Amino acid sequence: MRFAPLTATSTTSTRRHHQKRTNTTTPLKRISQKKNKTSSSFNRRSIITMSSTGGENGEKIQKSDAEWKKSLTAQQFQVLRLKGTEPARTGEYDKFYPSEGHFVCAGCGNALYSAESKFNSGCGWPAFDKCYEGSVSTNIDETFGMRRVEIVCAKCDGHLGHVFENEGFTETAERHCVNSVSVKYVEGECEKKEAKVIDGTSVTGGARNALSMLIRPALYFAIGYSALNILANSASSFMTRGAQ
Repeated sequence: MRFAPLTATSTTSTRRHHQKRTNTTTPLKRISQKKNKTSSSFNRRSIITMSSTGGENGEKIQKSDAEWKKSLTAQQFQVLRLKGTEPARTGEYDKFYPSEGHFVCAGCGNALYSAESKFNSGCGWPAFDKCYEGSVSTNIDETFGMRRVEIVCAKCDGHLGHVFENEGFTETAERHCVNSVSVKYVEGECEKKEAKVIDGTSVTGGARNALSMLIRPALYFAIGYSALNILANSASSFMTRGAQ
């Protein structure tokens, strides 16, 4: 029995028929594939949005300790990454009051405070009464038997210091007590809006603020007067014993 040889036309027709059967997808399957693809893309976007909480472009900076040590000085690493504190009245910016410019995070460059927000609190560390909106985050710090509000850079989580309320220094009723080594001064203005880092409802208003401004000097005077009396009495007692 003889078989007719395959022609070019019959071969092409067979290949097209095979491809058509192979690529055939039911409408229901195509819808499912499209849905899965859309869902996967949405999930990726959701993860990025949820993890983006700080910085100018909305993305957090995450590095290992080894990577931070390469870009920071030993003192910067101790304060920014290990939450240390520089000695009082030793910082570069403690008595530095520029008329313009702003301060950025020493770790990542995120703009934190305007020069206008800096004031003299006499505490021994740079003090600011407000920050750029969204640039600073807070944590509850319960170390050393105290309950304080820690402030960190919202972009890299670098430790800045602590924020204190209702001391009567300025109208915002906030004092951001910041380590000099945690920030860097930059010339030029920043166009970001400024805001309090703690919700405004925690401030009870001008009456309490004014009362605080009256009580604080009196309290400081009483403490100083008592301390001087103690020193004077101790010195007198020492001299009396020496004379005997």
